[in-house]
Amino acid sequence: MYRLLQPAAPLRPYVECYWIARSSAQPATLSESIFVDGKADILFNFGAAYQRRYLSAASSDELSFSNLDGQRDYPLAIAQSGHIHLVAVRFRPGGLSAFLRLPIHELSNLAVDLACLFGAEIRELEGRLYDAADQPDEQRRLLDQFLLRHLAVPVSHESARAVAAYLERGMLRVTDVSRAVGYSVRTVDRLFRQHYGISPKFYARVLRFQAALGRLAANPDGATLAQIAFDCGYYDQSHFTREFLAFAGDTPERYRMLMVARAAEPPPNLASVMGN
Repeated sequence: MYRLLQPAAPLRPYVECYWIARSSAQPATLSESIFVDGKADILFNFGAAYQRRYLSAASSDELSFSNLDGQRDYPLAIAQSGHIHLVAVRFRPGGLSAFLRLPIHELSNLAVDLACLFGAEIRELEGRLYDAADQPDEQRRLLDQFLLRHLAVPVSHESARAVAAYLERGMLRVTDVSRAVGYSVRTVDRLFRQHYGISPKFYARVLRFQAALGRLAANPDGATLAQIAFDCGYYDQSHFTREFLAFAGDTPERYRMLMVARAAEPPPNLASVMGN
């Protein structure tokens, strides 16, 4: 079973959602490709260890503990078999810095034990989430309560958010954004890395990729790849293919074929897929 939950209203500028994946039938399998999106997650894992395979390299690792998965500059494939029970917090880009008092770029591309970031308090929360396994609304309340206690948005976060807003509106040249917010390019870069964990230039690339990904997913039989590349601001189709491969671990041609194939199939029953 896979379920999305909305956080409390004061958390929504920083937290995209909570999500729960849980199987009752055994064995069950969870398999997911995770593309580059500039977001971080907290994952409480009460089930089997899961494999993280790096799509841009021939390597993988296995995680059995609850962790923070920092914002990444490479795609992953996640696979978990056996008992599946995950409770997670999905942060918006830059949202994690509203809850942690350290430069977020120090967590980029890392999976960090939650106790290293939140101390013994996180273990208490972990235990209470496990005890409330059959009560998703109670799990949401516990997560809301914990995050609201840690919510403290620094003033500099608003400056980084202003930079992100210009990038999200399509002003993708960092020099133009710097002039718009009234800071030097170096200051903009420092502030953005501190709160978003990546550079503003890299975030502009993420936004462009996500726009192209959305076009492909929403209408896989639609515009040509060359047209999508042009509309989303790539130099040419070759540039689009290289960026897509770096952020998705596959080419846009193969991704489009996958979307067309899925469109021809009946919608998946997530509960059945998850083994519940």
